[in-house]
Amino acid sequence: MKNTLTFLVLLLCSAVSTLDAQQFISRAGHVRFFSSTPLEDIEAETVQMSAILDAGKNGGFAFQIPILTFHFDKALMEEHFNESYLESEKHPRATFEGAILNWEDLNPTGDWQDVVASGNLNVHGVSQTRTIQGQMQFNAGSWEIRAQFDVLTADHEIRIPKMVRNQIAESITVYVDAVLTPR
Repeated sequence: MKNTLTFLVLLLCSAVSTLDAQQFISRAGHVRFFSSTPLEDIEAETVQMSAILDAGKNGGFAFQIPILTFHFDKALMEEHFNESYLESEKHPRATFEGAILNWEDLNPTGDWQDVVASGNLNVHGVSQTRTIQGQMQFNAGSWEIRAQFDVLTADHEIRIPKMVRNQIAESITVYVDAVLTPR
């Protein structure tokens, strides 16, 4: 009886430990960006963001986006974006690596909850420490995330030629949506 009780306690402890350390991933996160100027709006999107969430105590979170997967309505915009502005061959990915600051306060209730992620956002080979507001919900065994934030081209040394400065905004709004399932 004592051995059975010891075994059950160990089994329960390992199950709780495994639950705490569970990872959630996505390979099909949706990212859209938008900028507006008096002359032209620019919009592109991808559904190839990869993300990982460590559901342990610190709520570690990271994502990466292959730059070449962004698609535009106009082929010329896409070409300029990849060749002239983001230089996709030199800098093939945008990444974020950090943690959900209020991770321990989240409840897996199915309701959207406000979160704050802090970490390093790397775009165009330039890393910036960022704090990003977003929302998360636990639904049907998966974490859903959504966020909206602005990226300044100057912060990541993205050079806009003088000739087209009035066509490209200095601030780009980024929208992120993903469903992360257990790994």
